[in-house]
Amino acid sequence: MEAKRLILLAFGLFAVSKRANASPSSTSIEQGYELGEIQHPRAVAMAGAQNALGSSTTAIFMNPANLPLQRVYHFEALGAFSPEARRQSYGGAVADSSTSRLAGGFGGTWSQMDPDGIKRQWTDLRLTLAYPLSDRISFGLTGRYLRAAQNISSGPLGSSLASDGTSDGPNFNSFTFDAGVTVIPTEGLRLGLVGHNLTVPSNGFAPTTLAGGIGYQTSIFAIEVDGLADFTTWKNTRGRIMAGGEVFLADHVPIRLGYRYDDGMRTHAISAGLGYVDKRWSVELGARRDVAADQPATLFVLGLRLFYDGFTSGDTPDPI
Repeated sequence: MEAKRLILLAFGLFAVSKRANASPSSTSIEQGYELGEIQHPRAVAMAGAQNALGSSTTAIFMNPANLPLQRVYHFEALGAFSPEARRQSYGGAVADSSTSRLAGGFGGTWSQMDPDGIKRQWTDLRLTLAYPLSDRISFGLTGRYLRAAQNISSGPLGSSLASDGTSDGPNFNSFTFDAGVTVIPTEGLRLGLVGHNLTVPSNGFAPTTLAGGIGYQTSIFAIEVDGLADFTTWKNTRGRIMAGGEVFLADHVPIRLGYRYDDGMRTHAISAGLGYVDKRWSVELGARRDVAADQPATLFVLGLRLFYDGFTSGDTPDPI
């Protein structure tokens, strides 16, 4: 019954998103695009603090080095929307770290924001390979293909080659990669470090960033604090501070909370999430809302996951 109510709530939220799309975008491009990150319900609910503890499909989008640290074979469908940015994203992922020591994953999304304005559309595909160098350290790489386009002459300065690209092609169409490392100093404690878009495209569609986090988890709770430096989006390097926590109740229900400060967008945001985890599947919702911003924005993310290998909460302190 709880799972059915959660699924009905999720579809209700997406119905609201269709009505919200009748209004123009009320956010900046940077707020709507969110560094081009693929949003995941667990990561959003914990304010982005998942570079140390984020495993399974979350690792494909956050820190690839986390993928081999939990033995899984998971499939996931993802959907996200932001009514103020008029953003919608649809996609999915598969993660396999149980077949061999070399873990692998693939994920991607199609996204659109502000369809009656800048109408930015992008396709983001990612392939991850990761390997545990020992019981205490692992390394991972994610190859990324990004194709992005937007309306000509829709930028704040009008038509320009820099902002619009060419009329017969995308604004950005290239490959890049992420690299991460995770260290486990002692049981339950993790340190994660990851660089994104390390080919340094020098483009706001694929900004080069460096993120790190420290997290601690047990079988029933997790807590993490992260920091991120963005070297591309703004004139000067700007940072983010993210913190989140999770409690896992009755072997089925994760409850999450988080806080984020973004120095580039000058926003303070709070986040929350709820889920239901069964032996063979899970449904998760994550939401974030700016509480101090010139142009407050909201983001909702839904994830539906299948556990091909099954799941028993006592087997791992990091079930989802």
